[in-house]
Amino acid sequence: MNKNVLMLIVSMFVISGCQGPTSNSNIRPDSTSSGYVKADKKAAQLNMQLGLNYMQRGDYETALGKLEKALKQDSRLTSAHHTIAILYQRLGEFDKAEHHFKQAVTFEPSYSEAQNDYGAFLCGQGRYDESVTRFLAAIKNPLYRSPAGAYENAGICANRIPDTARAEQYLRKALQINPRAGKSLLAMPEISYQQGDYLASRAYIERYRNAARWTTQALLQAVKTEHQIGDKDAVASYSNLLRGRFPDSDESKQVQRGQY
Repeated sequence: MNKNVLMLIVSMFVISGCQGPTSNSNIRPDSTSSGYVKADKKAAQLNMQLGLNYMQRGDYETALGKLEKALKQDSRLTSAHHTIAILYQRLGEFDKAEHHFKQAVTFEPSYSEAQNDYGAFLCGQGRYDESVTRFLAAIKNPLYRSPAGAYENAGICANRIPDTARAEQYLRKALQINPRAGKSLLAMPEISYQQGDYLASRAYIERYRNAARWTTQALLQAVKTEHQIGDKDAVASYSNLLRGRFPDSDESKQVQRGQY
């Protein structure tokens, strides 16, 4: 199936932003289908695209109607299953969301965007092992455009199992593909710190600083790392930066209390 990737802003806990559903740029010829079936498939494509557009604008009620209509016209339209799964996820109807995620990846296992988003959904439900399986399924497709993101997601969710060894393996692969993968560079200092390798933690923090904007989590990790190394000047510098940029954050208050 030929697809053009459409980016959706999907709110996920810590997971990196997931690619959303893809729309078919071409209708595959079906010599065994009647003209009416072909017309239904084209209509389903149109309603799927309309549903996606309405969802992006926040008109969920209209989006749901269009997507339901698309699936009545073509029950195997994977992009419609994917889109409606994300919509149900946003609406908090998780059983329906999972049903449609399953339909999308069952009908088209190589649909990497759906595999990745299904993995993010499962990770958000605390089903970490299952989520990693989906991220790795996304990567199996050699044409997938975002393997670094899927590896990054797999690493973050593996770390929540917790399975530090696998988490590190996947995050390193993400960084091999994209050396500036921000969430991988944020997760690796924590893993190195947990392993007692404080110099490696410091090195990843330096890489993060050159690749992404400071967050409270990153600055707190920097303070903790430099404290273990024994660099009081660096501890003071990062502490001041944390208090200056994020004065009301829990991390800033934690540092003020000396709890690191």
